[in-house]
Amino acid sequence: MPHRRTARLASWQIWLLCLSGTGLWLSGAGWLLLHYYGQVEGEFGPEVNPLEPWMMKLHGLCLIPALLGLGGLFVAHVPKGWNHTAQRLAGIVLSLVLTVLVSSGYLLYYAGGETLRAGSSLTHWVLGLALPGAFVWHYLNGKRVRRKRK
Repeated sequence: MPHRRTARLASWQIWLLCLSGTGLWLSGAGWLLLHYYGQVEGEFGPEVNPLEPWMMKLHGLCLIPALLGLGGLFVAHVPKGWNHTAQRLAGIVLSLVLTVLVSSGYLLYYAGGETLRAGSSLTHWVLGLALPGAFVWHYLNGKRVRRKRK
């Protein structure tokens, strides 16, 4: 059950976001490694690794619970947490990173032009790889702030 008076998340929300986020990170990093370093030698030269499309499918599958979890954050966690000024900057940075990741992922899927697609791709994988750092900063900063209040 969510904490009604605080910005703290319910344990199931934390698990949902951590598991889906880990799945997204691992499948995205796996795709990157396969795409740039995992080509296989085919009959006519280098070819896409057969696991690469499966990494992308897994990435999309992990996105579904992640988006559900993010929706919950923006309904309860963010509004209740806004008053915690010591945590605000870390929360804003994390929210911006997540917003750009979702937007750039959309552009990768639906953008038609190669220039826009190339920029979206670079933005998406750089921020995706950096996301755990933003999350850990937000999480540890929240723990530090709570310890100070006690």
